[in-house]
Parts: sequence; C-alpha cells; structure tokens
Amino acid sequence: MTADEIRAHIDPMRHEFAESRSLVLPALKFAQTEKGHLDRDDLAAVADAVGLTSAYVESVASFYDRLYLKPTGKRIVSVCVTLSCLLRGSDELLRRIEEREGLPHGVGTTDDGELTVQEAQCLGYCDRAPCVQVDVDETMGPLSADDVERLLDDLRAGDRPERLWR
Repeated sequence: MTADEIRAHIDPMRHEFAESRSLVLPALKFAQTEKGHLDRDDLAAVADAVGLTSAYVESVASFYDRLYLKPTGKRIVSVCVTLSCLLRGSDELLRRIEEREGLPHGVGTTDDGELTVQEAQCLGYCDRAPCVQVDVDETMGPLSADDVERLLDDLRAGDRPERLWR
C-alpha cells in the first residue's frame, strides 16, 4: 500500500485527532487490509503518511496483537482463553483445531495459508463461553468442538474477504 492511499484514508479523520501520533493506529489497520499483514514497505508508507519515523510506527505495530508483522492466513480465528472460556471448554476447541489442522498447540498458520488460529484474551462473550472470533467481524459462542469443525469447514469453503480488516 502506498503513502498516498493511506493519506486518502486518514485525511478525512485528521480533524478528530489532536496530533499525528494518534493517526498511526488507524493508518496501520488500513495498511494491513491489503495483504492481511504489514511489511517494511507498509510501515514506511504509514510513517510517510502521518509524518513520523518508521521506527516509531514499527514500535506501535509491534505492540498490538491484532497488527501482524508476518504473513497470516486468509482468515484469522481467535479462540478466547480467559477463565470463563477455559472453564467452559476453549482448551478442547484448541485441541480439536490442533488435531484437525496440524497446528502445534492449536495456534499458528496452516501449511496451506488458509487459516491463522490464535489465542485471544477476553472477547467479551463471557456469558456465551467458549467463544471464538473470526477476523474482527464476528464473535460467536457458545461453541462445541463439533461447532468449531463446522466453522473451519465454512471458512475454508468461503471466499477471501476483499479487504482484510483484522
């Protein structure tokens, strides 16, 4: 993604922020939508668009767990592992994913690059535990191990989203 594309996205919201540092996060999230992750060129483009150093932009990108600095799958499945979900079986969901997708400890990116599975801290569905979130679009629960298998089938059968909002 280019600095001009990023500028076009963030310019309409500049008036909402007191200083340019506040624009870094929305700029990074937008830059990530193209490939699903950020590479050095994306970080440099964001730095140029907001008028800050690449080092500062990279420090922000490396802090947030929903900004990815290495390639991810076409869909990201986040499994909640906080207490409510663990007590209701999220460890079994991860175990089922591990068995089915061949991912160590149920997390990582599948060999075919279709799915990235990660642990998440509290998705806000404690009353519907255990829960998972797909990208940042949909949180669902309670889920059983069989439900998670159907979800993975559906995600594999579906099309890649046009923009990878994560």
